[in-house]
Amino acid sequence: MNKEEKRAVVHTKMERFRKGKFYGILFEKGVLFFLLSFLIPFLIMLYAFGVYGVHPFGDRQILVVDLWHQYYPFFRVVREKLMNGGSFLYSWENGMGTNFLSMISYYAASPLNWLSAFFSDGHERDALTFILCAKIGFAGAFFSTFLRYTFRRRDFSICMFSVMYALCSYTLGYYWNVMWFDTVALFPLVMTGIVMICREGRWKVFTFGLALSLAANYYVGYFTCIFSVIMFASAGIIECKGIKDWFRKLLIMIRSSLLGGGLAAFMLLPAYFGLQLTYSANNTMPKTMTFYEDWRKIFANLLSYNAPAKVDGLPNFACGMLAVMLFGVFLFSFGIKIREKISVLIMLGIITVSCNMNILNFIWHGFHFTNQIPYRFAFIFSFVLAAAAFRAFDIILSRGIRIYQLVLMIIAPVTVFVLNKMVKGEEFRFEGAIRSSAIITGAFWLIFLAAKVFPFKTREKRSVMLIIALSAAVFSEFISNAQLGVKTVDTTGYYDYPASYGEVRELLDVTKKTEKSLFYRTEMTNTYTLNDSSLYGYYGVSQFSSAANVSVTTLFKRLGLYASEAGNRYYYRTSTPVVNSLLGIKYIIKKGSTLNSEAWVLEENDKAGESHCYKNRYPLSLGFMVSENILRMEDNGAANPFEYQNALIRRATGIEDKMFVPQPVALAEYDDLEVTKNGYGNYTFRNTSDQPTGSATYTYDCLDGSYLYGYANGTGGTCDTVEIKCGEDIVDSGKLIESYPIVFPMGNGQAGETSTVKLTSNKDHQTGNFKLMVYALNRENFERAYCALADEQLHITDFTDRDIKGEIKVNEDGIMFLSIPFEKGWKVYIDGEKAETFKLLQSMTGVRVPKGSHSVRLKYTPEGFPLGVTITFLSLGLVLLTVFCDKRRRIMQRRHSVPAVDNIRDEIPSPYTNRAEIYDQVRESLLGEDIGRVEDTEVVLYDGSRPEKKEGENAQSESDNSI
Repeated sequence: MNKEEKRAVVHTKMERFRKGKFYGILFEKGVLFFLLSFLIPFLIMLYAFGVYGVHPFGDRQILVVDLWHQYYPFFRVVREKLMNGGSFLYSWENGMGTNFLSMISYYAASPLNWLSAFFSDGHERDALTFILCAKIGFAGAFFSTFLRYTFRRRDFSICMFSVMYALCSYTLGYYWNVMWFDTVALFPLVMTGIVMICREGRWKVFTFGLALSLAANYYVGYFTCIFSVIMFASAGIIECKGIKDWFRKLLIMIRSSLLGGGLAAFMLLPAYFGLQLTYSANNTMPKTMTFYEDWRKIFANLLSYNAPAKVDGLPNFACGMLAVMLFGVFLFSFGIKIREKISVLIMLGIITVSCNMNILNFIWHGFHFTNQIPYRFAFIFSFVLAAAAFRAFDIILSRGIRIYQLVLMIIAPVTVFVLNKMVKGEEFRFEGAIRSSAIITGAFWLIFLAAKVFPFKTREKRSVMLIIALSAAVFSEFISNAQLGVKTVDTTGYYDYPASYGEVRELLDVTKKTEKSLFYRTEMTNTYTLNDSSLYGYYGVSQFSSAANVSVTTLFKRLGLYASEAGNRYYYRTSTPVVNSLLGIKYIIKKGSTLNSEAWVLEENDKAGESHCYKNRYPLSLGFMVSENILRMEDNGAANPFEYQNALIRRATGIEDKMFVPQPVALAEYDDLEVTKNGYGNYTFRNTSDQPTGSATYTYDCLDGSYLYGYANGTGGTCDTVEIKCGEDIVDSGKLIESYPIVFPMGNGQAGETSTVKLTSNKDHQTGNFKLMVYALNRENFERAYCALADEQLHITDFTDRDIKGEIKVNEDGIMFLSIPFEKGWKVYIDGEKAETFKLLQSMTGVRVPKGSHSVRLKYTPEGFPLGVTITFLSLGLVLLTVFCDKRRRIMQRRHSVPAVDNIRDEIPSPYTNRAEIYDQVRESLLGEDIGRVEDTEVVLYDGSRPEKKEGENAQSESDNSI
């Protein structure tokens, strides 16, 4: 066989391959470019983690800030429920019991989290890292889908631009907010669905994309909903064929939006009702308009190679210098419609103004001002900018590079550089991000110039070489940016997290085996994260999340525990025996050393390494009887937690003797501070020396039969460090009151011994106020009160996450106090009859129980969940019905349209040389057959390629594809 014959055989095989199904799937359907658009950003991000030693490539991990404190602990609970069973509707490992569905609707509803089941125990953090990279990969893949459909282009250029969206500065600065990136990834798919509605009336992609976005994360899904309105207005103007067609598409859009929201109702409604219990429900609209940032700084931040904002800073708008370069081409190219340019400018303007104006920013963030991490919808700017840049690049590929386009490429980058000069003034230096951005911009421009002047044989070869060269430069740019992002966000030690995990798990496992009670709570004396119960896996009382029940936060603050309504947190560290009993805390773990206090109430139960587990001698069950007088408990600020606990026990038990009695100061000593007493426990100080800090030490006499407890508060952070000693033993020390006031034990001292409290002023405050109250807890009075409460407890006989059965013997009519945060989702049945529940202490659950022996059952279903599930199924039924009706309508249209189509062949006008293909195009539009298409006056062949044109044809008008 000679060379000509071999070449002919190869050509025949290639033609056969191009006409085959596999080729169609890979290229026509865009599967190859979808996979590449996923893999490239996925691998770039994985490489960046590897460079900084993220496990398994080293001894680091991605857990930082709230990913350390919140997201990973909640992710761990999700995986635990996946692996070991348990309800996704409620969790006892969060905040005394939490509507888990409402919580994970924001934090951990990602379908990709299910992949964690394929990772072995101990590798949960590796699973989280892999899942994050996959989300970033899907952001690129779905952006490629948007580009491929919207601009009808099937080549590697869509992979290049997909990286620009997937690894934009928003991703690289905020990736540690892992729960947002499902919806960030799905965002281009939803936008694709809107274009499909406006162009063809196809609605399914938008409906299901929106539903999945809202179910995965309702918060970022809300951003998607807002921008969908803007996107439809833009796409409708560009794509719709007249007013009548626009209104028809509007109805489809409204219907699809309702169906999409309805499909996600099983998540949305419980999330909505759960949010009504949080601090965020109390926000009010700002009355005056203000702006946050200098406009010049915002646009100057479009520079590449800049460290992205991690917690605070400017909006993360940057998506690479190529996008900036091509924006000038987009604005001034003659082949792009004016209305398309105006639409893009309006969309970019809306996002920019929304980031900088307080009222619009408030609305975008769900009628709420964020606590750090501002401009959470900034990724939409990168989406629009990258899409506009691709539109310009599509013009270049379709019609060739023009000289004026090379000039236009310089405008936007120079503007960004000038803005940086204006913002930095004399501090401006041609170095760092400025220099790197200038170099990569020059590289891009030279690639375009070379593609213009180099004598390629065909336009197709010119385009291929241009795409390859630009892709190499873009990938190089984003590999560097990804590494900079990981460096900016930072990493933490892999093997340090969680601290003493093996020891704590050993203590928890032993306790579980030996403990006879079906339900009990455990806590720790020191917080490692603010959600230790979720992290280590025990039933605890602490919680830090946006879903934190604000009424429970207020109760914790009144009891003297760490709590902040605005900070969405309440958590345990140390407390009094009264609080431990009321909250049902049976075991307390101290890591690293022994407990130097409360030996009378806490006995050591077990030890593992340096960690110790102590058993509370005075635990109370999940439910116990209290007096009706508890309903008369005053709803006040409770500035004194000891008096609040006195009043609480008096109302609950009827015992009038006080448990806590205030103690006088035996000795006060001041070092470099001048202190004035303003009443019991309240002091004003002034630093009288050149030293940055001073201290105040107060000594108290211990009493037989009583134990001292203190309450300290450095008002406004004036004091933060506290040291508590009983004799020579240090009971506790550290920055205990740096942020919030707290109650603390003061040792085991009795008569003849003393306890001291030393407060040190903050170096940033030379004057200020602090509070220190010390009370003695009378052991005899406490035991009397405990016996009164423990005499009528709920004995739990069967326990699951949301179905609890038990028995109780009641001596006289009263109220059963359930240490469960009040929610309408809890239903209580007494002897099979539903009983009315109500709030106790403005936060806990109460139910009246008559005298006698009773069976009790507690059942939980999140408020709104039954209705949400019903709406979801109804919406699914309506979707299926709509699909059926659409299919039936198409069949009827085919029956009436086929004869007309068959008569078209001979009526094709002469300018079209390939009459058979035009016939097929018309037939496809009427019959829905995937045969081929015509774009403007350019014929697109069966295999998706365009007929080869002569170089002279580059002088024709540019493509009119719309965004």
